Amino acid sequence: METITLSEASYLLGISRQRILQLIYAKRVKGAYKTKQGWKLPLYGKRKMPKILKGKRGRKGIWQVQRPSEKPTIIHVNKRLVGTNNKRDNKEPVIIVRKSSKVTYCSEVSFEGHCKIIYRPDNEELYAGAKVWMEVDGGTQIDMKSETMIIKKVRSPILSVGLRDKT
Repeated sequence: METITLSEASYLLGISRQRILQLIYAKRVKGAYKTKQGWKLPLYGKRKMPKILKGKRGRKGIWQVQRPSEKPTIIHVNKRLVGTNNKRDNKEPVIIVRKSSKVTYCSEVSFEGHCKIIYRPDNEELYAGAKVWMEVDGGTQIDMKSETMIIKKVRSPILSVGLRDKT
C-alpha cells in the first residue's frame, strides 16, 4: 500500500499539517501509523487520497476533493490575421496557443492527448472574442512550428486596471 507523509497529505487535502495531526490523534485518519521518521498515511481509492472518517459532532469537514489541476491550454485561430494575410505578401502566423499567461503565434500545432473543441457564438470577452477554440489538458506536451514565431506575455487584468487608474 502506498503511503505519504503529513506534509504531502496537507497539500493533497488542502488543510494544515497541524489539523491533520489533530485528526490523527482523534483517530479519524484511517490506517495512519507512526514511524521513526514521522507519521505515514495510506492512500485509498482511485484518486489516491488519505481517508478521513466522519466526526460525531460539529460541522461536516470540507476536504479538497480534487487535486490541484493546471489551467487548460487554449488553441484558436486569429480570424483577422487570416484576412490580412490574404492581402499581404509577408504572411504572419495565425494559430494562437495560450498557456497560462504566455501567448504564442505559430503556423502549425501538434500534440498527443485529449482535447475539446468549443463553439460559443455569443463569446465577446474570452480569448479576444474567439467563437471557436480548442482546449487541451494543461500538462500535455505541445509542439509548435512556424517560420516566424511570436511570443507575448499577457498582462493580468488586475495590473492593467491598476495602470489605468494611475495615469
